[in-house]
Amino acid sequence: MNSHIGVIRVPIQRLHLEITNICNFCCDFCPNANMTRPKGMMPLDLAKSILDEVSRTRIVNLVLFHVMGEPTLHPHLVEMAEYARSRNVDVCLTTNASRLSEDMLAALCRAGVKHIIISLQTPDDQSFAMRGANDLSFDEYARRITSLVHCFFMQPSKTETAISIDFLTSPLRRLVVPLMEEFSIIDTTRKLRQHLATWARRMLEGTAFERGLPETLRQIRRATVFRENRIAVAPRLTFHTRIVGDWANHFQRPILQARVGYCPGLQENFGILWNGDFVFCCTDFDGRTSTANFREMSIADYLSTDIVQQTVAGFRSFQVRHPHCRLCMGDSSLLKSLGKQLGSILYFKLLKNIKSGKLRA
Repeated sequence: MNSHIGVIRVPIQRLHLEITNICNFCCDFCPNANMTRPKGMMPLDLAKSILDEVSRTRIVNLVLFHVMGEPTLHPHLVEMAEYARSRNVDVCLTTNASRLSEDMLAALCRAGVKHIIISLQTPDDQSFAMRGANDLSFDEYARRITSLVHCFFMQPSKTETAISIDFLTSPLRRLVVPLMEEFSIIDTTRKLRQHLATWARRMLEGTAFERGLPETLRQIRRATVFRENRIAVAPRLTFHTRIVGDWANHFQRPILQARVGYCPGLQENFGILWNGDFVFCCTDFDGRTSTANFREMSIADYLSTDIVQQTVAGFRSFQVRHPHCRLCMGDSSLLKSLGKQLGSILYFKLLKNIKSGKLRA
């Protein structure tokens, strides 16, 4: 049964637990290069303490091992996943998969990880150049992901793990990412369908699930570049597409601050960084909203603090109160800023609820 901590309904959907902010990629669409806070790995004892509180209080429904960084670089990733399972805590993992071995994948499946998100994002050699992947070629990367999927198909049928392969689209690149005019991943619906079909064939041909390829291709023919798409490829395997945002460079330009708007941060998700610092949401890559640390304060006590409560209360009345939120929800011109503010209310309070089949105040 739902309850409340002040104005926040609990359980919250997601806790983004950053086990490291170190990454072996440096993607153009990620703010990794603009991050100023120290880099490091979350100590195992800290991760276990957080998972213990989640288990004890059931204050969140899902723990997602990601804010920034590549989780598979953490030497205790599998142990953390196994510990979460022992505490009956559901875990999701986001990875670029470049360091995800078949043995690690099998271990994560055995550990009961609910969802593994493979951030493929860039589906061809040209767009892969945006990943800053050092000496890793696109062909090697594509073979690795394909091999991982085929390994996943070989896991016991009782495994609880699901995998999604994520792709980015950039149909509005000159509007959304104006500082990067050459930024292009998948610009048109025709290209989107071509890339998805190529990857579906790569993953399914020669496997026990090849017979499902015609149905997957039928779903792909309905995908469009201007919306989020989810396509069932095989049992527990989906393709997911979404439009790229301006996360990488938003704070690098002058911003007209927002005063009105709505954000689900702190109500649907919040984060704990690798050093234990709390942040308002999964997009605060530099810890600008950090006001407390888990080693000094429980999750419930953090959610009860005045600054958290005031921020959420403001959003509930469509007021943007926190200075960082005003920058995050603002934009570079009056028209864009107004559009973003009003659009946030329209999307999060109307369209998103209609899509999920629920309307609530």
